[in-house]
Amino acid sequence: MPFGLLFLVFGFCFFTKAQNLYEVSLTSCSQDQITILFTPEPTGLKDTLVFSFPATVPGTYDTQDYGRFVTSLMAYTEQHIPLKIKRKGPNRWFIYNAKQLHHIRYEVEDIMDKKLASHPIFQPAATAFIENQLFLLNGGGVFGYLEGEEQKSILLRIQKPQELYGLSALNQSQANDTLQEFTAYNYHQLIDSPLMFSKPDTVQFFVNKTAVTLSVFDVQGRRLAKTLFAALQRDMKAVAQVLPSLPVQRYHFMVYIDDLRELGQVINGGSMPFIKKLKLAFKFKNLGIGALEHGNSSVYYLGDFGNSTALPELSLESQLSSAAIHEFMHIITPLGLHSEAIGNFNYNRPVMSRHLWLYEGVTEYFAHYIKYKGGVYTETEFLTAMEQKLQSGEHFPFQKMSFTEMSAHVLEPGYKNYYTQVYERGAALAFLLDAEIQKLSRNKYTLLDLVLELNAAYGPKRSFKEDEGFELFIQRVHPQLADFFTRYIDGKNAWEPNLQLEALGLHYYDRFTEQGCLKPTIDNDLVVKSINGGRVKKIISCGPQEWAGLQPGDLIQYADFNAIYSKAPAENEWVHLPILRKGKPMKLEYRQKYGPVTKTKVLRRV
Repeated sequence: MPFGLLFLVFGFCFFTKAQNLYEVSLTSCSQDQITILFTPEPTGLKDTLVFSFPATVPGTYDTQDYGRFVTSLMAYTEQHIPLKIKRKGPNRWFIYNAKQLHHIRYEVEDIMDKKLASHPIFQPAATAFIENQLFLLNGGGVFGYLEGEEQKSILLRIQKPQELYGLSALNQSQANDTLQEFTAYNYHQLIDSPLMFSKPDTVQFFVNKTAVTLSVFDVQGRRLAKTLFAALQRDMKAVAQVLPSLPVQRYHFMVYIDDLRELGQVINGGSMPFIKKLKLAFKFKNLGIGALEHGNSSVYYLGDFGNSTALPELSLESQLSSAAIHEFMHIITPLGLHSEAIGNFNYNRPVMSRHLWLYEGVTEYFAHYIKYKGGVYTETEFLTAMEQKLQSGEHFPFQKMSFTEMSAHVLEPGYKNYYTQVYERGAALAFLLDAEIQKLSRNKYTLLDLVLELNAAYGPKRSFKEDEGFELFIQRVHPQLADFFTRYIDGKNAWEPNLQLEALGLHYYDRFTEQGCLKPTIDNDLVVKSINGGRVKKIISCGPQEWAGLQPGDLIQYADFNAIYSKAPAENEWVHLPILRKGKPMKLEYRQKYGPVTKTKVLRRV
């Protein structure tokens, strides 16, 4: 589009306030690209300026290089004379004679539509542009910044199709049918506040005094907000019960639902030519089902897998509820409680924080703890969840690296492979820390009490020093709490859970069990191999029963099958295996047999 026409499209007007201005047109999306004009506040400009896009953003713990998706970046004087500009690296543009800079014009691509074969971006951190239907604006993929100017206030002006409406945690300063304006107190808030423009499909509710909005976009055009709200309701009621007040006045759940029914066919054991399976495997190899937290919002990328009889956890409701309370609890940390590495985040040369045990581990623990205290979990369900965290956390190579060391180097090879342990060992450490805090404080504090107190003392705009994180807890509880941090979080020592758990009347110990017969091999070749669902490919012998006549091509009804085995049938007990054979339901009968003795760890109340 010629630049002169662009001025008309934007309704370009100059402003007098000392703030940086971004103008975005959603009415002229072309070839999956949108155009942005950036006009800096004119004072303090230098001869040479660097305009950058984030290499990464908080919460992703991976290098994104958002500059890869920027095209046609140009800098101009007020007279629309191009300035000399040179790109250096994937994310930085050097602008010369920059004291004359008036505005920068550039285009950004739809990241989600790129289907990157290598160096992918996690979908909840990506952008998505579907003309006249959806514009998901994750800040890292849309808004560049002048290095050194990150603290300046921002006015965001967005021209939009009349039928779309934008939601964001940013303060809205103006709105009409074709224009919405937002303000941010600095670049950090802008990046931390995604925007979602779509045809409204929303549910609004309150968690105590916090106004919450659930906004849903489904690529198939269905209106699903009310259905998905039902999946949120119990968890949000639990939060309201456990946390009488919250540190934010409003919050937004932004949900994008993709059509993954083809993949669902494979998961559910449907017949499909090998070549098509191969294409699907390539297409979905970097599938990023999940969510990304922000201070006052969270973005979800969910998949419609069709009628997933084999795996109920793949329902849209289950996908949302499994992540939502964790993402919501990030309003406590790192929104309100964080170190300088987060508060003064360096987007292009990031320095990662040592405190992922707090930001992710404690948050994951709180997600389960609140479900328990709020009545969603029984005590048994809560202890089972913690048992699984303890079991999984034992796979962390604690003798090779401390938890803080892994956190600080999480972007580097050799460390990032263990990132998922922030949700496993990190949550288990938080569980043990909670027990230790209760013991040392003589039940004056729980971990939740303490984090809420620290949240109130700091808040979004105040950071603690990176090397003082542990001391914040120690000085409020007891000097002996230092030993826990030194040994298990900052050190390379094997944990001893019962030293903490005995104060809660709990015991973590070895239990010897017998492993059941091997299940048939499932036809999941090339796609999501860990999923137990599909048609029988070949029969594995299981003693004299030989699976009671199971044949290749039989479709095991895993929802029923797993229910049977969740009750651990006794030796020689008759088991009825539900299957479909050529579309006809059948039950195959056999006596349960067990194999060799195995050892597992269990968590129980003494």
